[in-house]
Amino acid sequence: MWRAALVGLLGLSPAASDPLVPVPEGCTAPTAPHVVFVGEVVDRDYRTIRFEIDRIRAGNPAPFGFDDDLVDVRYGLDAQYLDDGETYLVSAVVHPDLGLLTSKVTDPIENFGGDEVIGVSETDVDCPEFDDPMRTLHVDGTTIETSLLQPFFDARIRILGAVLVPIGLAFGAIFALATFRLSLSGLFNAVRPSRR
Repeated sequence: MWRAALVGLLGLSPAASDPLVPVPEGCTAPTAPHVVFVGEVVDRDYRTIRFEIDRIRAGNPAPFGFDDDLVDVRYGLDAQYLDDGETYLVSAVVHPDLGLLTSKVTDPIENFGGDEVIGVSETDVDCPEFDDPMRTLHVDGTTIETSLLQPFFDARIRILGAVLVPIGLAFGAIFALATFRLSLSGLFNAVRPSRR
């Protein structure tokens, strides 16, 4: 289970709680999040989201928070999956190189071959698999949709309109031109004197 979310739901601080899954010797424990909070997206740029914090579940946003309840979290390309005005459960860690709070929406990409590649992570110890603590989820704990085709499915009506409206206009124009031509030929036949 996601450790940070459970710690926050139970109202414990990360330092005061033991790991939910014991970490055997020789295995790497997951990094504890700096802060876990529920917040609403109030501003953005192409890689950073600004949240207004509703509730802090664990940790402390200091020194990254400002104006009492605002905090910026760096997402990189994952920022495109978060909607303005929506509320999310955010678990953020401090990036060791950037010195910023960072989180992500997408699943981490596994190394090609993983443990099967000799020397990459060679160990005789069976280490437990941990969920990544640096994740942003919906408030109910479900993952955020990151499908490449999801924006197309969400905009079905607009896409259908973009196809059907031009076709309808083209048929309407053809019908109007055909009606106009038939009207002119009828008028021409009515005005032209008949030969006997």
